[in-house]
Amino acid sequence: MKILAINGSPHGRDGNTEQLLQPFLKGADSAGAEVEVVYLKEKRINHCTGCFTCWFRTPGVRVYEDDMRELLHKQADVIVLATPLYAFTVTGLMKDFMDRLVPINQPQLIKRGDGFGHPGRHHEGQAIKEVLISSCGSPDRRVFSGLLETFRQSCSCCGIEFAGAILCPAGSLLNMPPAREQIQWYLDACEAAGREITVQAGISPETQAVLERDLIDQDTYITNFNAYIENLLANRPQ
Repeated sequence: MKILAINGSPHGRDGNTEQLLQPFLKGADSAGAEVEVVYLKEKRINHCTGCFTCWFRTPGVRVYEDDMRELLHKQADVIVLATPLYAFTVTGLMKDFMDRLVPINQPQLIKRGDGFGHPGRHHEGQAIKEVLISSCGSPDRRVFSGLLETFRQSCSCCGIEFAGAILCPAGSLLNMPPAREQIQWYLDACEAAGREITVQAGISPETQAVLERDLIDQDTYITNFNAYIENLLANRPQ
């Protein structure tokens, strides 16, 4: 099995989302998956202009000569899209990447279940799965609702199976060494999810239940978070 992970964080390898992605990929690797990670901050990807040249003038061929040329040709059984939550959705880096995926589909509309979508140019009929990984600074899991629906609809449109999501509120704790021991149970669950996606093509209900637990009591998190912010403000350069 080949797993392709796309990290859309502007912080790349140093971001909070990477702290979730790496144990997931470690679990997948331990179960025998071939793993590849792409960091979008290290790529040059132009904005989509909506010209649809890649559909009608040069079908399947992008109008730009940028790094999407390489990325559009990558093949995988499981695609992992990892992005921190920005304004209740993906980062700008991830949005540009997603917008530029137009050439992988054809322009015709087809019925998919109770909705509609576009036939894949090369992947139609293949059993491709997608996993979403995201973190945010808020302790409230409900802020992920728009992001989650975006990915469910995207998978449905493209004929890709949505295989699971790791959504981590209070994600600021992920990059804090003092908190590492207290949240290791969550990182272990991320690793288990990677193994399960590889072996059984989905995250088990037991592991999913762990991933949906809060890292910390919400009131405690808010108190500590605001104290941290006040310290930053008090010590900002004048």
